Amino acid sequence: MCPYRHPSERNEAMGSTENQERTDVVIAAGGLGTRRSEWSRYLPKEFFPVRGIPGIVHLMDEIARMGRVRATMVHHPYYEDFILSWASRALTDERGYDRAAARTCARVPRWPDIDLRFTPQQGPYSDITSVLNADTALGRPHELYVAYADNLYPEDHPFSRLRSMGGGTSVIARPYNRAEAPNRGVIVCDRGFMVDLVEKPDEFTARGLEHEHGPDALVLLEGRARADRSFLDFLWTYRPDRAMEAKLSLALSAYARTHPVRVCRISSSVTDLGAPAR
Repeated sequence: MCPYRHPSERNEAMGSTENQERTDVVIAAGGLGTRRSEWSRYLPKEFFPVRGIPGIVHLMDEIARMGRVRATMVHHPYYEDFILSWASRALTDERGYDRAAARTCARVPRWPDIDLRFTPQQGPYSDITSVLNADTALGRPHELYVAYADNLYPEDHPFSRLRSMGGGTSVIARPYNRAEAPNRGVIVCDRGFMVDLVEKPDEFTARGLEHEHGPDALVLLEGRARADRSFLDFLWTYRPDRAMEAKLSLALSAYARTHPVRVCRISSSVTDLGAPAR
């Protein structure tokens, strides 16, 4: 059971023109990176360099393509001092580095249209907690884009793809690959909609899905989603079986039984910042 408490009041401006012109985003960064614990105890995995730049900067560049954005990064309380004393300044004060380095150049803000906030994760650890923390922090918006901060897609722009699909709840997925299935949610699709999802199936289960549905009907769930108000309200009441972890992927699967969940396929590779080094 997850002891979430539903907010007692709706955001009065939820349906306003101002909110509709703004995109709300949650950067889910609530994990400790235990698969990379040899260094993640010192540095959040989201800040690990990718092509010479911290991964979080690549994600911020992706979010910036959405135009005017209000975002909150939900982080693990273990990293609270790091986030508040350095990361928040580095990501929001472009001129701070120049002042500290006594440089006179006038740096242009990299993300002038992103209003970035920081929220320590409160409640039982899960990606659902990050989404609900953000839903509260952002005043229960009419929809919320979800970014797993440790997943990057260098060859595509997943958020732009989700926006192009229109309203409603939707997810990003990559082509099915049995070798990757044990580390991903496997979605069963029908005409572009989710009909079922199996979380991290072993090889025997994956072969069974292939036999029952055919490989072409299977895709791998990825770390971007678009959650409408209906799904966000569903999350506040979602209670998985006690034997199951409260995962967003499983909540999506339960929601898809009675509501449409679109699947947007991309072909980009994924950079997983939390994956163990090979």
